[in-house]
Amino acid sequence: MRLFDDGVLEGAIDIHVHVGPDYMPRYADSITLAQEAAECGMKAVVTKCHLTSTVSAAQAANQIVPETTIIGSISLNGTVGGLSPRSVVAAIKSGARVVWLPTVDAKYAFDKAKQGHWIKHYVNTSSFGYPTEQLTVTDLEGKLKPEVQEILRVCKEYNAVLCSGHISPQECFAVAHEAKKIGFKSFEITHPNAWLEDFSIDVLKSLAEKGCVISLSYGACSPHNGRQDPAEIVEIIRGVGAENCIMMTDYGQVNSPSPVQGMRVFYYLMKSLGISQKELDMMLKTNPARLLNIED
Repeated sequence: MRLFDDGVLEGAIDIHVHVGPDYMPRYADSITLAQEAAECGMKAVVTKCHLTSTVSAAQAANQIVPETTIIGSISLNGTVGGLSPRSVVAAIKSGARVVWLPTVDAKYAFDKAKQGHWIKHYVNTSSFGYPTEQLTVTDLEGKLKPEVQEILRVCKEYNAVLCSGHISPQECFAVAHEAKKIGFKSFEITHPNAWLEDFSIDVLKSLAEKGCVISLSYGACSPHNGRQDPAEIVEIIRGVGAENCIMMTDYGQVNSPSPVQGMRVFYYLMKSLGISQKELDMMLKTNPARLLNIED
């Protein structure tokens, strides 16, 4: 007998879940995640690893658990060639539908780590003691690098989503400007609520006005990821508008609940803080489906 209603996740999509096997322990592999998501009627989950592609594991999960869709991705850190258009094409042709700009190798993440931000755990453990190039998408003059322009073009050509990863607000604006210039409408700003000291509501409103989709992470509320007050997420939704936002978990850590149940808690928490059912459906179902181009 269940003491809660998993029906609230019917048709929901989580665009950001970390899965194993990975360089650190994870809650589950893609198949287990797919089984749990299917039990709750979730439509899709995007799986992510910082240092490798999740495409092969996603394909295996979809063959075994066809009731939900597991979507593979690639994160453009040094282990896959960094800002490499070739790596992007290879991943997309293999089945990836989501591309993350640098995360643990992003210069912005290194800078935040030096300031004591909780991201330091991920930055420090992912290098394994080896020298790591700190990646930026812009040059010294703040202009978007040619290889990033090509990555944008490739994502547009193959209808893939590009996510900001852990780059700075200034870099996000540079990417957003180029995306708007070429007519690319699938640029997601990744968990800006994790660094509100830089991604203010005014910054996020400006990015949304440029066509960016703002994803809001429940993971930032976790004890190991900053203990953010959920009320701050509500303030972002009110300031930016639910029509421009997506709710996701960024779960998969072994010290967090399951990603599926994390999303359920996120739903009820936002509802208790005044977010309407219409807004919840928009951020859990409509907006991520549109971003991923999997609308019914």
